[in-house]
Amino acid sequence: MPQNLFDDPEFFAGYQKLRSNPYSYNALIESPALRALVGDPRGLRALDLGCGAGELCRWLAERGALSVHGVDISRRMLALARADAQAAIRYEEAAIEDLALPKAAYDLVASSLAFHYVEDYSGLLARIHDWLAPGGRLVFSTEHPVLTCADAAWCLDERGEPRHWPVDRYAEEGPRRVEWIVPEVLKYHRRLETLVGGLLAAGFGLEALQEPLPVRALTELAAARRRPPFLLLAARRLGPAGEAAAGEGRATPGHRR
Repeated sequence: MPQNLFDDPEFFAGYQKLRSNPYSYNALIESPALRALVGDPRGLRALDLGCGAGELCRWLAERGALSVHGVDISRRMLALARADAQAAIRYEEAAIEDLALPKAAYDLVASSLAFHYVEDYSGLLARIHDWLAPGGRLVFSTEHPVLTCADAAWCLDERGEPRHWPVDRYAEEGPRRVEWIVPEVLKYHRRLETLVGGLLAAGFGLEALQEPLPVRALTELAAARRRPPFLLLAARRLGPAGEAAAGEGRATPGHRR
């Protein structure tokens, strides 16, 4: 059974407090980098996996996406998303792991910090490959492998200041149970090789790999310069011959159907 953290009242309250912080890592690092990597969504049929409260869905719709399909397992988060609904957006309550969609139904699949909660990464990539039209793009962010491999936070010095980040058991892929807002949050650690190699094995061509830094030099974000919090990947669905399809079905920034 996929975990549903966000419908837990304690976790939901803590997460809302975290996201309301204007100096959060999400607001100043991950979100700007992900949107820049997505590029111009005009005319595209977009799917947002793990859409949460719908921030990325609204951004896609406001910038001209032909249609936006947001999927999330949490009723609480979807209630927030639907409170600010737009005509181009359709929301669906479902676990990413259980999602079944038509082939070639989307030109863009995007996801913000959801894939490290999914156990079967290679299976998910295979299904996304089917859901994308030839030439369609997958753009997603995930927690960086140097974060997901660690079972603890910073190692502190005698003054209680961060000394170093404990990169440990990096080669041991699989579940990690960590304390984040609440105890025993289940995430899945994967090496960088697995994250990129999975895309190539699923029939994608890698377009970009990014480890974004803070867009502003703030004390609150200083730790992000000592170890990267996020990894962003962009890839394109290749055709049978290993090339992105041209013409009908190809999704490029600004392409309209």
